[in-house]
Amino acid sequence: MKLFERLRSAMKPREQSPGNDHWPSIVFLLHKPHLPNAEEAVRLAQTAWGAVGPVELVGTVGPHSFAIRIDPLYFAIHAAHTRYEVELPQASEPVNQCWLQHTAWLSIDLPGKRTVELRAQQRLGSAYQTIMYFAFKYWSPNCLALYFPAEGTTVPNHGDLLQSIRWCKANGMNLDFLRENKTS
Repeated sequence: MKLFERLRSAMKPREQSPGNDHWPSIVFLLHKPHLPNAEEAVRLAQTAWGAVGPVELVGTVGPHSFAIRIDPLYFAIHAAHTRYEVELPQASEPVNQCWLQHTAWLSIDLPGKRTVELRAQQRLGSAYQTIMYFAFKYWSPNCLALYFPAEGTTVPNHGDLLQSIRWCKANGMNLDFLRENKTS
């Protein structure tokens, strides 16, 4: 199954730069590790998307990597007790501190579509909005930041997630990719 092949290749942090052909993904930079088992991964997905329909574990890709289905969408949840290593451009002190202090990561991916396709269809915002449900439910003081690999953007924790997003906008960070583009 191609989905599992793609998920297996995503089990480790990947070098991504803005504009590359990746799927929508959010990485939580964690202060302390949180390595869910399959049952907990399903509970996390149920909390985020359970109102939409039944949540089903469709596969285990690794010890802390799972494929989840909420018809018609597939999600991947990955976690690691290592730092998420990417080469970052020059950033503000709050962003740098998140990267310096994190010891683990957890990601939620939407592997069905590539960001390039979604941008062309003006549906990238919708894809990110779908996985942001998970982000709002999972957000806690243990989350030092959210990182959007395909966008090269880090949102540091400044309280609740909405406050953190507002901080980013007030400090000149472009988060327009989170919005749905409307065509006239």
